[in-house]
Amino acid sequence: MHSSKFCLDIASDTPSSNRLIDAIASHCVPVIISDDIEFPYEDVIDYSQFCISVRTSNVVREKFLVNLISSIKNDEWTRMWKRLKEVENF
Repeated sequence: MHSSKFCLDIASDTPSSNRLIDAIASHCVPVIISDDIEFPYEDVIDYSQFCISVRTSNVVREKFLVNLISSIKNDEWTRMWKRLKEVENF
């Protein structure tokens, strides 16, 4: 995870998954695949500033996820990465 720019956080059947926290701790921009997710501290943290959220219905479309991630320019990723580092202590 430490050497990745993006990390998948796929919805699971348990609310206790640590994938999002692991991605944040690894300074890896989370790509969250879920239709409904409740984020920790979402009342004080704007997750859209450092996460990419994707609906599950879009993920099954051919090359959707690859095209989405490929379309993110380096300066946008850097902005997200810097914001990610700012919120990691939460």
